[in-house]
Amino acid sequence: MRVIIYGAGAIGGVVGGHLALTGTEAVLIGRPGHVNAVNQHGLRFITPTGTHDLRIPAVTAPDQIEFTPDDVVLLCVKGQNTDEALRDLHAAIADVPVFCFQNGVRNEEIAASYFPRVYGTMVRVGGVYINDGEVTARRDPPGWLIMGCYPTGTDNLVETVAERLRAAGFFVLVTPDVMPYKWGKLMGNLANSIVAITSTRDGDFDRIFRATQEEAQELLAQAGIRWVSNQQLAEEWPDSAVRPRSVLQVDAQSSTWQSLSRRQGTVETDFLNGEIVRLAERLGTRAPINEALLRIMQEMAANREPPGKYTPTELCRMVGLT
Repeated sequence: MRVIIYGAGAIGGVVGGHLALTGTEAVLIGRPGHVNAVNQHGLRFITPTGTHDLRIPAVTAPDQIEFTPDDVVLLCVKGQNTDEALRDLHAAIADVPVFCFQNGVRNEEIAASYFPRVYGTMVRVGGVYINDGEVTARRDPPGWLIMGCYPTGTDNLVETVAERLRAAGFFVLVTPDVMPYKWGKLMGNLANSIVAITSTRDGDFDRIFRATQEEAQELLAQAGIRWVSNQQLAEEWPDSAVRPRSVLQVDAQSSTWQSLSRRQGTVETDFLNGEIVRLAERLGTRAPINEALLRIMQEMAANREPPGKYTPTELCRMVGLT
C-alpha cells in the first residue's frame, strides 16, 4: 500500500511523517513553497522523541503522480480547498479510495460526488505547520483517529489502513457510524475561530465558547443530529482519554490560528461555525453568535490579518454577549 497525503500541512505532515518513519511508502501533495523545501532538504519532522529529516517524495498536484491500484489517498486539505482538490484528483485518476482526514462534516459529501469509495475520519492530531519544509507533531503518541466508510459501514480497506496507522503510533477506532464522531469534533472546533480572533484562551474565552456551543447544541437537537461528546467518547473508547507521554510546547494554537499566521487569505471557518449557520438557515432560524464569528474570521482572513486582533472582552461585545 502507498499512501498519498493530499495536503501536507499540520495534519497531513504529522500523519505522513509517522507513516514514513514506520516504513509505509508515502507521497506528499502540497503548496509549491512547502514542496520545494521538502524536495530540496527533506521534511524536517519535529516530534517529542526527536527531530527527523525525512526524504519523502513531494509534488504540487495529483497529475504529477503515477497512480497504482494499491494507492490510498488521505485528504488533509482545509475544507475550503476540498472541492478544487478533489476535482484535480479526479482529473488524474477516476477511482481511488479517499479518506477525509479533515475537520468539519461536509467534506465526505463532496468527496462522494467525485469518487465511489469515501471514508470519514475524525482527526485529533496536535500538528503545527507554520514554516515551509517543517512540521511539528506535538504529542507522543501523535493522535487519535476514528474512521469508517461514508456514510456508514466498514470494510477490509479501512481495517488495513487502521492497522498501518496503529503501527505508526496512532490510537485508531474503526466504526460503522463515523459521522456522529465528526459532529462531536466539530462542536469542539467551534472554538478555533475564537482562538484565532483573540489569540488566547484566557479572560472571557470560556464564556464565548460556552455560548457558541450552546447555540449549536440547540440546533443539532432540533435537526435530530447525533453527536458524540468527549465524555461519551471516553466512556465508549477509553483510549481517547489516554494522556500523551510527552507534549512539545509551541506558540502555535488551533489550525485556524495557523492559517491566519501564514496569511493565506482563507480559513476553514465556513466548514466549522459556518456549518452551524447553514443548519440554522435550513431550520428557518438563525445562529447569531456563530454568524458573527464566521463574519469576523472571513474579514480577518481576507485582509490577511494576524491572529489576536481583538481581546476576548471586545469579542464578547461583537458577538452580542453583553
